[in-house]
Amino acid sequence: MAEPAGPAEQQGLALLASKLAPPEPAHATVLRRRLLDLLTREVQRSPLTLISGPAGSGKTVLASSWRQSQGAGRPIAWVALDEYDDDPATFWSYVVEALARGGVRLTEVAALIPGKPPAASLIPRLVADIAACPRPIVLVLDDGDHITDRSIAAGLDLLLQRAGSRLRLVVCTRADPLLPLHRYRLAGTLSEIRSDQLSFTPEETRTLLAAMGVSVTAEVARDLCAEAEGWAVGLRLAAAPLKQGVPPERLVTSLAHDDGSVAQYLFAEVLEGQAASVRRVLLRTSVTPELWPDLVDQLTGRRNTRRVLAGLARANAFVEESPGSPGGFRVHPLFREMLQAQLAYEHPGELAGLHRTCAAWYAAAGRTQGAVGHAVAAEDWGFATRLLIDDLLVPRLLAHGTDTAMRGLQSLPPGLRGAEAAVIRVVAALAGGDHPAPSDLAVSMGAQDDGNRLPLRISATLACLAAGAGTDSAGTDGAGTDGASTAFLTRLDAAAALVAELPDHQQRARNEAMAVLSHLRSLAVLGTNAPTRQLLPVLRAAAAAAHTAGARRLRCRAVGNLALLEALEGHLTRAARLALEAEALAAEEGADESALDPAAATALAWVHLRRYALVEAREWLGRARARERAAHPDAIGHGALQAVLQGQHFRLRHEYELAEQVLRPHLEGPPLPRWVAEQVVTEVVRLAMARGHVQDGLAMLRDRGRDEPWSRRLQASVSLAAGTSAIDVPLGEQPGGSAAEMVESTVVRACQLLERGLVTAAAEELAVALERARPELLRWPFVDTPPQARRLLRTHPRLQAPGAWLNPSSGAQPVGAGERAAAPAASEVVQELSERELEVLRHLAEMLSTAEIAATMFVSVNTVRTHIRSILRKLAVSRRNQAVRKAREHGLL
Repeated sequence: MAEPAGPAEQQGLALLASKLAPPEPAHATVLRRRLLDLLTREVQRSPLTLISGPAGSGKTVLASSWRQSQGAGRPIAWVALDEYDDDPATFWSYVVEALARGGVRLTEVAALIPGKPPAASLIPRLVADIAACPRPIVLVLDDGDHITDRSIAAGLDLLLQRAGSRLRLVVCTRADPLLPLHRYRLAGTLSEIRSDQLSFTPEETRTLLAAMGVSVTAEVARDLCAEAEGWAVGLRLAAAPLKQGVPPERLVTSLAHDDGSVAQYLFAEVLEGQAASVRRVLLRTSVTPELWPDLVDQLTGRRNTRRVLAGLARANAFVEESPGSPGGFRVHPLFREMLQAQLAYEHPGELAGLHRTCAAWYAAAGRTQGAVGHAVAAEDWGFATRLLIDDLLVPRLLAHGTDTAMRGLQSLPPGLRGAEAAVIRVVAALAGGDHPAPSDLAVSMGAQDDGNRLPLRISATLACLAAGAGTDSAGTDGAGTDGASTAFLTRLDAAAALVAELPDHQQRARNEAMAVLSHLRSLAVLGTNAPTRQLLPVLRAAAAAAHTAGARRLRCRAVGNLALLEALEGHLTRAARLALEAEALAAEEGADESALDPAAATALAWVHLRRYALVEAREWLGRARARERAAHPDAIGHGALQAVLQGQHFRLRHEYELAEQVLRPHLEGPPLPRWVAEQVVTEVVRLAMARGHVQDGLAMLRDRGRDEPWSRRLQASVSLAAGTSAIDVPLGEQPGGSAAEMVESTVVRACQLLERGLVTAAAEELAVALERARPELLRWPFVDTPPQARRLLRTHPRLQAPGAWLNPSSGAQPVGAGERAAAPAASEVVQELSERELEVLRHLAEMLSTAEIAATMFVSVNTVRTHIRSILRKLAVSRRNQAVRKAREHGLL
């Protein structure tokens, strides 16, 4: 028996059955349980549920999947709309038929004739019939944006209001329907599922691709999801090129440029249907990722284009309001890529002008990065380089070693004239480890005196100083600092005064420039013959300045060199902590092992050998030597100190020829700075003593040692080996004397007493030396000493208990290592404060305000602020209370 005809068929209207049922599921449809559960909750809660999103976002798939998941227990009517249904009679004919198929028993319905408005009784009759149903019914309207007739919207509104809880309406649409949504929102009777909820998550992306026969890693799925911003069709279209073998990493970088599928879809579904004026707005604004109304007006040559953008956003045409930026809009990146390609195809001659417009707008808005990007895209290199100089790229690049702006300047024409271009090329070469062109250096030197451009003067000065750091700062006259070093340090002082002229709002650039200058100063003094006690404060200042500027690369180098000097001084615990901090900083930078600075590894090798931990010393020495091969050209002394360590290992094994081979190049090569030369000469002399060449050792000291404390200690040791008259040994207790000096001096005096037969006195001296060396576990002076002294250490009752820690297997630990290890490593780097700064610091500890401190000290508020900034920089902290706390930790208060 045939089924009874529906209401519309009884009236002679031909309805398409395919529009009254959901479409067949797409291939490999993924049921997203979170969305199905969400839609279930929203339908139960609200009479009207809006599923709104751009083309291809999965609206229809969600609604049809949800319909199937409900089973037969819930009556659901379905109508798929198109442009031909924007007629009241046609629209209501489909609704009536869908309700009838959904289980609503309809009484007599007035005739619906296309082109004529429905009878006034239609809506009341439908309300009555729906109310008579035993269960509420859900009506799904797919592609609801095709309905623009206001009478249809009014009828739907009336139907929803009168039907109450018996009807649930679900509308799938790209643009908001003409229903009075504001009223529904106020009444709390509207639920909305928008684009952000429809977007695929990375996990759902991976599941979708797997269902389509493409297996990808979680990382690739995450990156693809981010590139498509969760857009369903974009992710589906990505499966085809992946199946064809396109590497996922290439597809991730530009999904819109895969095989054309995404671009074709967007062109056909979104762009092609737009009015010519709207297309013009979309194409011309595609050059910028941010759409600000006044910028868009300039790009399009028309006013009040915000209405166009707002309309596109409401229509879900892949344009949306920028989150957190009132008044701004953004375009979906895939849609923007398609628009850019279309612009280049249709209007290639307009691209440069549009980018110049953007560059000028961003520059005027103080958005330098964006301005530079557009200037580069327009190939307006003069404007780009000027922007970068004014933005103080040079101190930023020298401080951090890299900057995002440099990526756009890789195509900077090598012959581009101008001081700005020359300075940038110099710094780019230095950042890449290359030598700048002499012509660029010459132009940069001249730019230092450009009186009208402070950023250019600072940039040129820093570039020239950084380029000359490896040659201009070397001092070798043996008097502390030679003429070249003095001149270089004077230039650094002048540059610091120039940087101080930067206004307060450029504090970050000022900090970065000061970090660079402090770094260059540390390199300059490391290359001189200044004593170690003068080098340490400079390195601490460099580390503190780098910390203030957030320049991990410079801080790593300063802390590594500081660790090395502390190790030479015998402050082994402090040196190890600083070296490990430098290693941690390098790890944060993500550099390869072979590219790391060798200073920290050399320091740790020195620390372990001084503690006679030979296995660890050899391991760190191997790492230091591996790093030395790729060390920065301005690295000072590391190779020579590694040779000393290697020579000491060889000497312990009596491999004297090998020891001499590694030491000779550094002894006979270019002059070394004092702090390095001391160690090289000392080891060469000790090697001569070990080989029995005592006179050679004495001759070396007469030639190289002069009358310095370290030389006198060594001469005394050589004299003991030669059996000659004893030489007075410095006590090592003078101000500034290091822990290593004091211990070594005491051991030598003990050996002299032992040589005279004064065993008890020698034992007392060794006991003093043991007490001084115990906190740092400084074993080396007791290992590298005459055999009779070592024998006394083993046999004399007075030395048995105090010397037990000399055995590496004793388990002894440095005194206080546990407590100090818990403190931040950065706390060790503290630059000495002036008297006025200490006075200000005391007032800060008393909780006085800046004005109160100024009144107490009879100085201006600005002077107090200057002192406070200096205190924060020197203590490597960012806040006043941190400065007070750190000062107390170091006994400054």
